[in-house]
Amino acid sequence: MQKLGIKIKWLAVSCFEIQCGKTTVVTDPFVTECVGTELDYNAIDKCDIICLSHAHFDHVTDIPRLAKKFNNPKILCGEQTMYPLARWLNYNPALMYPMYPDTELDFNDVKIRALYGRHANQAHAVEKAGINDFYERLLNYNDVCKQDGIRDLHIVGSLEYRNYLFTLPNGVKILFFGNDALPELENICKQCKPDVAIIQRSVEPNLVRGKAEFAKEIGCKVFIPHHHDFTKVDLPYVCENMKKAFLEEVPDGVFVTPKHGEWIEL
Repeated sequence: MQKLGIKIKWLAVSCFEIQCGKTTVVTDPFVTECVGTELDYNAIDKCDIICLSHAHFDHVTDIPRLAKKFNNPKILCGEQTMYPLARWLNYNPALMYPMYPDTELDFNDVKIRALYGRHANQAHAVEKAGINDFYERLLNYNDVCKQDGIRDLHIVGSLEYRNYLFTLPNGVKILFFGNDALPELENICKQCKPDVAIIQRSVEPNLVRGKAEFAKEIGCKVFIPHHHDFTKVDLPYVCENMKKAFLEEVPDGVFVTPKHGEWIEL
């Protein structure tokens, strides 16, 4: 595979540190409270921009720590998320960017485009009950969910989701994606033609196959999974099954199984 000239580090769940020239982007900061790793937020070396997919607790809890450590980085998030997040952080709104679907911002070292999304497994979660029941179960998940401010973010986190496309000056595109492989989302991502896709892992065989087919259809050559340490119950076979399915669909592709805190150079 031709060198892409990118460096990506996985911290935990869907938290990645992505080097884009002199600018470093961090996605979904949740490391310190993650039970799947002994790392904490100090494992993040640099943070100029935070990109938030949605506002559930397992994507936001290290934002206050990063704000203090890195002198208030810019925060990109969905427009409905922006106000409750600003209130929780007591953040300067001038440093927050509401990312409507298809909004693209050029930060010189990286262009960041927001893509419409739907929370993974949302349909299954509310299939037999309404959103209020789902919300109550979220709030009772653990003590983090019961903290003031995070409670207010949870309901928005279930209803609003943003995937992201990062385009580097050399034209390399990185897709950050955390949804089920729904046809309408596949059609959006097909237009992006990413070189690298960071995609939420699946466990059920039909969903694993669906993610592999999704990766093929959108044209990516490098597949990096995330979310496989969320409850510290996933076994190595989770990534192995995804690797097998992806390489069957994209024989000349590259599957990267990330390790906590280690840089991936592509």
